[in-house]
Amino acid sequence: MQNFLTQHPIESHRQQLINSIKNFSTPKKRFPVKHQLSADEIIARLELALNTNSPVTMQINNSLLSEDVANLFGFIYQNNQGQILVQSPKTHKMTSVLPGTIRHLSI
Repeated sequence: MQNFLTQHPIESHRQQLINSIKNFSTPKKRFPVKHQLSADEIIARLELALNTNSPVTMQINNSLLSEDVANLFGFIYQNNQGQILVQSPKTHKMTSVLPGTIRHLSI
């Protein structure tokens, strides 16, 4: 029991509050915003990414109404329903992407 407590210390409510304030106040990781591609350029680059088997970097808006962006890196696939999926080469996790949120696509 003593070994368990030394490896897994019990945090008091005060320590939990301090840790949550620290996590909340730390600056979030920001990515440099790339220029918005036109719809024709995005479609052409998506077609090229689907036909080649090379990883791409995709920058997407986190929502349709904000300029907060996220970067995705991986292979692009399209399923039978037409959804765009990005598979990470490290974790092999598939992420669904809304086409309207794509901001930039680098091959």
